Amino acid sequence: MGSDIVRVEIHKNLKEVLENLRVSIATDMKLQFGLDEISVPRTLSSQILAAKHRGQKEINIKIRKTGVGRGVLELL
Repeated sequence: MGSDIVRVEIHKNLKEVLENLRVSIATDMKLQFGLDEISVPRTLSSQILAAKHRGQKEINIKIRKTGVGRGVLELL
């Protein structure tokens, strides 16, 4: 079972919610930290949405700099 592949289909409404969340997070982080470009992985937006659903008020993330004015958000 260790090498089995499982494919899960996500409803298009959930895809839209996650994409809107990704854009919102990226916009906020770019403004807050003065970045020109930031990447928010889809898995991170899913984890943030799950944390909100569980009632968590905070989630620990960091920005990994990938260049001048650029970075990637990562979950700690």
